[in-house]
Amino acid sequence: MKPTLWMAPLVLMACTQVALVHAAEHAAVLDWSGRVTLAMPVTGVVEQVPALAGQVLEKGALMAALDPIPFKAGVADAKAEVDRLAQDLADAQRDLDRVKELYARTVSSTTELDAAQLRFDRSQAALTGAEARLQRARHQLGQSELRAPFNALVLNRMAEPGLVAATPCQPNPLFTVVRADEILAQASLKSSEAAGLVPGGKAEVQVAGQRVHGRITGVVHQMDGKYRLEVAIPRHKGAMPGQSATILLP
Repeated sequence: MKPTLWMAPLVLMACTQVALVHAAEHAAVLDWSGRVTLAMPVTGVVEQVPALAGQVLEKGALMAALDPIPFKAGVADAKAEVDRLAQDLADAQRDLDRVKELYARTVSSTTELDAAQLRFDRSQAALTGAEARLQRARHQLGQSELRAPFNALVLNRMAEPGLVAATPCQPNPLFTVVRADEILAQASLKSSEAAGLVPGGKAEVQVAGQRVHGRITGVVHQMDGKYRLEVAIPRHKGAMPGQSATILLP
């Protein structure tokens, strides 16, 4: 039976809807999310390496630690300097108060008052500098421990006890980690397809027979003029890098 004239718009509308649905589907490939190489920001000798390749770590978990003795000694030395200069400042404050009192009674001269004030100001500046050095020493002690920056899966472990973790010019990479709870679906889009897409937008990814809600984390312009669309989804057991997927845009 031939379609009547009034059915033609309906047929055309249905075809258009199908075309739109297919236009919003993009072939994708899964890849790791948040891949980063970790290194120590301070120089030292690796003493502990509790993290293993293939291990999943919670954010803040200890991955490696340097020999703490030099860093603890630096903190102790800086603390002693702060204590000494704090006593000098207290003595300078007492001397300034005494000279001010004598000056008010016209017993002390302006020169003596200026000298006492100068000693106090110098002592105060010296203490401020020592406190900054103590803060830096404590910060370096904290940096002598490398901890997971997020819930991480350890891909590679290059750290071993005895390794010099950093040099003045180039830190040695110790681990390569990725996000343990997230994976990326990546697809190549034409500029017309990428128009209007922004990080934070919603998308769905179909992978291993499952449809998962995700968010757009990147719309990156490529050298060939196309755009790489990146959609982050929660990582589940069946999702692995290199696996085929489909990104479904609203």
